[in-house]
Amino acid sequence: MPLLSVNEYARHRNVSHQAIGKALKDGRIKKERSGKIDSEKADASWALRTDTVLSMRTMPRARVGAPSQSASASMPASQAPSDPSTFMAGMGVGEKIAVQTAMARLQLVKLQVETAQVERDKLKGSVMQTSEVRESIASIVLMVRDHMLVQPDRLAATLASVNDTATAHRILKSDVDSALKKLSKAVKTLGI
Repeated sequence: MPLLSVNEYARHRNVSHQAIGKALKDGRIKKERSGKIDSEKADASWALRTDTVLSMRTMPRARVGAPSQSASASMPASQAPSDPSTFMAGMGVGEKIAVQTAMARLQLVKLQVETAQVERDKLKGSVMQTSEVRESIASIVLMVRDHMLVQPDRLAATLASVNDTATAHRILKSDVDSALKKLSKAVKTLGI
């Protein structure tokens, strides 16, 4: 819990002393009674009360001669360890909270993007609700079943009066073709 002056804390955070002054004024961090800043408390408070995504956009360049925050932070992304606990091992509490907050926000944004894509696909008609698909399939199955159940009653008298197989075949084939055309039309109407 090192106590630091505004300028020392600015160097610690790798930001300008004006940024620290603004954070103090906004209430994101506080000075101790001694007038100095407790770096651990301030780091945690900074992480909780600062939008890390916005602050990453305006991150200052590293100062010449200033020590790096941590070895893993200066490591290129391709060499960074995949395990977050290893990556965050050299970080302070505030930095860990900032990383965890940023990761949670990233997951939320990712979920919002996926939801928006599904909604867009629904509007385009390329995605249907599961309940709509089930209803469509059920109506098609019922249509086929009904046709199959009434086919013997509908064709029995006609087929009984026919003496040759070719004619019986033609009558059956015509009825099946008619049923398949109705089925095809129903499927197109449902948009499946």
